[in-house]
Amino acid sequence: MDKYMLILGLTLAQVVISTSEDPLIQLPDGQIQGRQDVTSENKAYYAFEKIPYSAPPIGDLRFKAPQPPEPWEGILNTTHLDISCYNMKMMMRAMPGVDQSEDCLYLNVATPKLPSEGDEELLPVMVWIYGGAFMGGSATNNPPDLFVNNDVILVSMNYRVGPFGFLSTQDEVIPGNAGLKLLALKWTNQNIHLFGGDPERVTIFGQSAGGGSCAYQLLNQESSGLFQGAILESGTFLSTGMFQRNSRKVAFGTAATLNSTFESSDDSQALLDFLLTLDAEDLNEAANQYNAASSNSWDDLTEPGRPYAPVIEVKNPDAVLTRKQYGLLKAGNILKVPVLMGFTSEEKIGPYQDPESLVDIAATIDENLDVIVPADMQITDADSLTEMGRLIREIYTGGETFSNDLGGAVRYGSDTFLSRAMIKHEEIFSQFAETYFYQFSYDGSFAHSESPYEDAGNVGHGSELSYIFCSGTSCTDNSYPEEDLLARQRLITLWTNFAKYQHPTPEPLELLQNVTWPAVSTENGNFFYLDIGENLVVEDHPKGNAFAMWVALYDSLGYDDFDTY
Repeated sequence: MDKYMLILGLTLAQVVISTSEDPLIQLPDGQIQGRQDVTSENKAYYAFEKIPYSAPPIGDLRFKAPQPPEPWEGILNTTHLDISCYNMKMMMRAMPGVDQSEDCLYLNVATPKLPSEGDEELLPVMVWIYGGAFMGGSATNNPPDLFVNNDVILVSMNYRVGPFGFLSTQDEVIPGNAGLKLLALKWTNQNIHLFGGDPERVTIFGQSAGGGSCAYQLLNQESSGLFQGAILESGTFLSTGMFQRNSRKVAFGTAATLNSTFESSDDSQALLDFLLTLDAEDLNEAANQYNAASSNSWDDLTEPGRPYAPVIEVKNPDAVLTRKQYGLLKAGNILKVPVLMGFTSEEKIGPYQDPESLVDIAATIDENLDVIVPADMQITDADSLTEMGRLIREIYTGGETFSNDLGGAVRYGSDTFLSRAMIKHEEIFSQFAETYFYQFSYDGSFAHSESPYEDAGNVGHGSELSYIFCSGTSCTDNSYPEEDLLARQRLITLWTNFAKYQHPTPEPLELLQNVTWPAVSTENGNFFYLDIGENLVVEDHPKGNAFAMWVALYDSLGYDDFDTY
């Protein structure tokens, strides 16, 4: 209690509500002005957007770890975020009124209340990390209504993606992983009490690459104490698509699209010097060209890895990852905080709702089975590669070709993209910390995918996002089925319960059908998880036999020096 009183005493000396009702807060770096707003349920809250948490990563700071911001004079207007980091072309979404810039390292805070005299309660905090394949995304697309309605502070941040965040020469010149070095987490730890938040009840959460980023934070000892829980939605460092083994080749190939001398150069410093002369738009376009030239038609199904993604760095003071992530996890070299994680029922159904879009890809894979063998298996012999590919295909088709079993191809794609890696991550992580696993299988109108395949699910990658983020009438529109609104209420309750109590079902609740979500424990051969569908049902062994058959194939290799899985 004494600690909280001290924090509140410091806080009250630095928070002022102006007569115009626009909130002012004195941060260590300067004063900021936010705005008042209301949620879809007419709950008042305070919004602060475009708060600088880092110095602009421009000039010589391009590719480097973020640095603290410079103090400012006067009152900084933080009422609207109108900047995103540069997105690569295939990841760009319509963002009216939002410009792309290298000067993009800002964050938002939405809080139901600011500290006041006599109020000792500090609120739980959830820090959102967006997805986008480490090549896109923005903090402009995450309205806080549902979190504020549940008395949780929401923090969201911009972070660097594409070449700005994940280009690496795999040496000390450009170590890489700038986009994983989230100074915003340290900023939150140091400042969130000024917004009424509890620095000892911070949960990081993210989806897709955002979930993967959360997972990498669990390996980063420098993040110890900055958060007390994590939610990984369809994202893990064990996913083949969330790791890059050949980033040096990618870095020189990117530069070579603009300067042919780098087709044969091996000089990292010369590469850096050249890249620092480029305008941001030119560097981004070079990355787009390299990505397009190096992609295959089957990559979206087989997920061989993105060109700009996290890497193993050489040792350096700011390093996030210097050893293979699978080995670190298995050895327990992780931050042992409670984790909630899972996936949708069919992660890859979204791109393949039309069977005609899949037929040619399936036929090509049938003729080149080596492309479905994960690189982490480290098989180099051509005949062994083909045989392993045949065994992998057999898991999903029973011996048929993918072109004759398109549903099997989709299920293979889902498991290779995320499902297999997520289950393995949870299986190992649960030996060291309390973990909860889910499958989101609610097929509603907010994010509907149509599966034409009898043996494939309907709920695709990212479907759950529409159930945790909404604003205005999109939260309360009576034209939506009552079941959809109920599913949304259930999901946000589970997520915010975890942030509040480090348990998604701390006590029986009628809204949650009085279900008790058990933590994962595999000691007795079980793997209990919550299926989040029309009903909340505790099930055993997500993906059933398919995962077990994958484990048998990995075990048959006779080694486990993997990076991904």
